Order: sequence, then structure tokens, then C-alpha cells
Amino acid sequence: SLKKSMKGDIKKFNALIILTIIILLGFLFRRISGVLFPLLTVILSVLSTVGIMAYFGTPIKIPTQILPSFLLAVGVGTSIHIMAIFFHNFDKYGNKEQAIAFTLKHSGLAIIMTSLTTAAGIGSFSVSSVAPVADLGMYGAVGVVIALIYSMVLLPTLIAIFPIKRKIPKSEEHKDTIERVLTVIADFSQNHAKSIVVASLLFMVMSIGAATQMHYSHNPLTWFAPENETRVATETIDKEMRGTISLELIIDTQKENGLYDIALLEQIEALSQHASQISTDDYFVGKVVSITDVIKEIHKALNENRSEAYSIAKDPQLIAQEILLFENSGSDDLEDFVDSQFSKARVTLKMPWTDAILYHRMLSDLRTYLDTNMQGVNVTMTGMIPLLADTITAAIRSAGESYILAFISIAFMMMILLASIKLGVISMIPNLFPVFFIMGMMVVFDIPFDLFTMLVGSIVLGMAVDDTVHFMHNFRRYYDEGKTVRESVHLTITGTGRAMLVTSIVLSAGFFVYLFASMGNLVNFGLLAGVAIIVALFADFVIAPALMALLYKNDNRTEGN
Repeated sequence: SLKKSMKGDIKKFNALIILTIIILLGFLFRRISGVLFPLLTVILSVLSTVGIMAYFGTPIKIPTQILPSFLLAVGVGTSIHIMAIFFHNFDKYGNKEQAIAFTLKHSGLAIIMTSLTTAAGIGSFSVSSVAPVADLGMYGAVGVVIALIYSMVLLPTLIAIFPIKRKIPKSEEHKDTIERVLTVIADFSQNHAKSIVVASLLFMVMSIGAATQMHYSHNPLTWFAPENETRVATETIDKEMRGTISLELIIDTQKENGLYDIALLEQIEALSQHASQISTDDYFVGKVVSITDVIKEIHKALNENRSEAYSIAKDPQLIAQEILLFENSGSDDLEDFVDSQFSKARVTLKMPWTDAILYHRMLSDLRTYLDTNMQGVNVTMTGMIPLLADTITAAIRSAGESYILAFISIAFMMMILLASIKLGVISMIPNLFPVFFIMGMMVVFDIPFDLFTMLVGSIVLGMAVDDTVHFMHNFRRYYDEGKTVRESVHLTITGTGRAMLVTSIVLSAGFFVYLFASMGNLVNFGLLAGVAIIVALFADFVIAPALMALLYKNDNRTEGN
């Protein structure tokens, strides 16, 4: 059912995102070239990435299903930034070649760095011990780099080859609505710098506190809608038949016919009775089946089906004879519980489907019981329950490692780009703000930290830094030319800020498409990622300029100098 829903959602997402991109590009640029060129670039990027996956035999899995739509949203952002700056210069001066050269000179380095930071953000998952998540990290990073190459090479080529209609500005003094809004934002960030920074830091501290209240979860069943056929069937069977999921215990005596040991069989019987009594408010064991059940049934059948004969015989030779008679009768029931050498036995615990996080305590308590009471044998836990529990444990651990790796690599790149350790560290404040915002949002709206929402942090950190790179790069360039902090902020926000606004709109819209998913995990992912992009834009329009105003508050430059 997960696979079926995944395949349906992939088709729907890709179509919706492409449609969203077409509509937004048409509305923003109002030219055919502004729609077709970025669209062609990003589609080729996705096809190239999926082609590489196919070449290496990597299938699309549950986590990697977001990869095509992620690359569509992220890839088009790079193209939009190039097109926005190109159109602005081309409309103003009318020289296409000059506009291309200006665009790449103005933002080429920043665009390269933003793509690398995005690749670092999602690529941090490549070290995950959960294979599908590692695939998402590796091929996501490859796809972002491919999109960068197409945007920096193919897109300028398309602009140069095909005719583009120029839109002459009304006048030098004329400011459109976007520019007026951006000017107001720039003034606000400079006039209230201290209050903005203090409020932002306090909010981040509160979000860190709220993050301790996040609840972890791994329950794929709840990804389906309550009325989903598979979910309804599973919940019904859990209620009426007390279990749809199993925990398997493999008992290895490490010797042939080791299971004929009466003491061992009694230990297995005691284990079954102990396990059948496990019951809490969160889970219970509905049924336990083992080799001792079959042995007792055989003994009862060979003793006129008397109820008092439903027990384990006290003579090992008698047990062996009864089992031989049972096998000669043509039944193969024993094959489900023992191996052919009677050295290994299987104990099956049937339990209801519930959040895998809740099973950790049960598995730990059961392991303690086994270590204490099952002497002289090796007992291995396997089955769906340990698999689900181990998956979320590994995913949470890998998420922590990925966040640290993403933060360090992105901070390092920011220091290189800005040629300043101090500025590089400070620039991470607006990058971390959307991550902390999302953490608080998850607590407020009770959104679980699961296999999908855990992806948001590193992905958002990688994408949020894009706008920060553009802002810091251009601010530093204007400031180094001798402009004041206020002038540098104004020129940056009214210049590259237009492209930042456009790309953020498209990126957030691309992630909000997930709100139409049939699976709840994708809805949560899209909501958090889309909101994070908007918050990241706010951070770079308001918090970053405020930080610069405080950082250079002792600047004695005067405007116009």
C-alpha cells in the first residue's frame, strides 16, 4: 500500500510542481523565455539525476520519492535567480551579452556557493545508516550540482541564442511595487536593528527549550488517512485478533538435537508464559507460538486428547518418538518452528501495530529476561518489531550526525565566501533561525519527529543559507566599495533581494504542493519545509541586515562617500 501510494504521489507531485513553476514564472517574468528556459534547465537536471540512479541500479524508495520534486523546486530556484538579474539589467540597458556577463559577475560566485551549501545540506544524509536516507543524501547532492551546471552553462547559452523581448522601464525614478516594499523592509531592519536581534535570539533560545518536548515517532500506518483501506484492515485485525505484527525470537542451542533437552523446553515454555503476560497502556502481546505448543499438542493427541495430557513429556526419548510419529504422519507444521537438525527453535510473539518508539522499552525488558533466564543458548531478536525500532533509532542518530555535519560544512563555506571567520559565524544566525522556528512549530502543532520530518532540518539549513549567501556576498561587495551599512543594505535588498523573493516564493510553493499528498508524512514534510523557506526569507530580509547594522555600528562613513 505504501508503494502504491508512493507511485501515485510521485506522478501527482511532479505534475503539480511543474504546473506551479509554469504559473509562477509566467506571473513573475511575463515572458515565454522566462518560463521555458528555467523549466527546460530544471527538467533536464531531474532526468539526469534519475538517469544516474538507474545506471547504478538504485531504486526509488519511500524517502527518495521526494527527490524529483525536491530537485524541481531547488533547481528552478537557481535558474530564477539568474533570469531575474538578467532581465533587470537587460531591460535597463538593452545589451544581452552585457546583461549575461553582469549577471554571472554579479551573482555567479554566490550562485555556486548557494548550490554547494544546498548540496551540503541534503548531502549530509549520505552518512546515514538507513540506506534509503543515505540514497536521498547522495543523489540529492548530485542532483543539486547537476542543476548548478545546467544553470551556469546551458541557461546562459539559451539566453544568448534565442531572441528575448526587452521591457523598457518607465523611468529611472520609477519604482515598482516590489522595490517599494523591499525599500520599506530595508529601512525597518536598520531602524530597529537592536530590537530585531534581541527578539530573534530570545526566540531561538525558547525554541531550543521547546525542542526538548518534541516526540519521536515511527509509525508508517499513521501516514495513511484514517479511512484508508489498509489502515482500517490493520486496526480491525489488531482489535479483533490481537496482533498483526510479530517479534521473532530465534533460540540456537548450537548442537544437533539440542531441543530435546527437557530443561530447555521448560525454559521456552516459561518464556512463552512470561511474554504472553506483557501488557501496558501502549502495547500488549496478543499471542505467543513456539515449539512447545506443538510438542504439547502431539503429546495430547497421542494420549486420547485428554486435557491433562496437554504438557511436555518428561522423557527426552519419548519426545523424540512422538515428534517422529508426527512427522511420519505427513504434517509439516514443525518446519515453522524448528530447523531440520533440531538445533534452533523459533518463538513468535504476535502484537498490535503501534509506534515503533513504544517498543523500545519492551525489547529492552525482554532482552533482560532472556539474558537472565535463557542460559546456555543464543537468543536473537528479529522480525518486524525490532526492524522498525532499530530503523527509527538509527534514523534519529543519523539525523543528529547530519545536522552537525551540515552546520559545520555550511559554516566553513560561509567563512570562505565572506573571507571572514567572524562574519561567517554571524551569518549562521539567520540560517539557524528557520530551523529553530520549525522545531517550535513541531511542538506547538504536535508534529512528530519521524523518518520524514527529520529530513527538514538539514534540507532547510542547506536551502536557507542560499539567501544568506546572496545577501552577505552583495552586502560585503557594496560595503567594500565604500558604501555605508545603510546604503549597502538598501542596494542589496532592492537589487538581489528581488531574486531572493522570487526564488523563495517558487521554492515554498514547490514544497507546499506536498499538502495535496495522500500520505500524512509527506503533508507534514511539505508544510514544514514550505514554512521554513518563508521564515528563512524573513531572516535574511530582516535579521541579517540588523546584524550588519550592529556589527558595523561604529562605522564613521557618511552616505554618498
